[in-house]
Amino acid sequence: MQSAGDVGYEHAQIGDEYWAGLPLTWNTSAQDVEITKAEFSQVPKGLKVIEYRALNGNQTDGNILFARTDGKGGMPDLFKARNYAGHPVKVKAKSGSDIYFVARVKVTGPPQGALRDCRFWYRQGSQQYQQQLECSTIVSLGPPLKYEK
Repeated sequence: MQSAGDVGYEHAQIGDEYWAGLPLTWNTSAQDVEITKAEFSQVPKGLKVIEYRALNGNQTDGNILFARTDGKGGMPDLFKARNYAGHPVKVKAKSGSDIYFVARVKVTGPPQGALRDCRFWYRQGSQQYQQQLECSTIVSLGPPLKYEK
């Protein structure tokens, strides 16, 4: 779904950090693959990627498209979830993965564009590959959301 349209957030605040999800990974081939890395190819001025994580959607109530890192808004605390980044993530043949990738992004100024184009590195057998998918996460400054205590 993320590779078919834009994800957006209109209430970002300078200095705050957010989780921005990359598209879910699917393996349409007849052999298992191992994803070794994922990232946004284009990070606009005004946003800074602090780190990438790979998380299990079964441990985080599904995959996160965009969320605050402070847990406000009822989102799970992704800092407590096991991080699979740095280890190959196996995606079985003809299936999707429970592991999804997120970037921890800090707003350093007014964003000058969207987080775009998601790149994945993977291997299948002894062959190494790189694939770029269209993706777009639009982050805009706006009035902060109010949360109940």
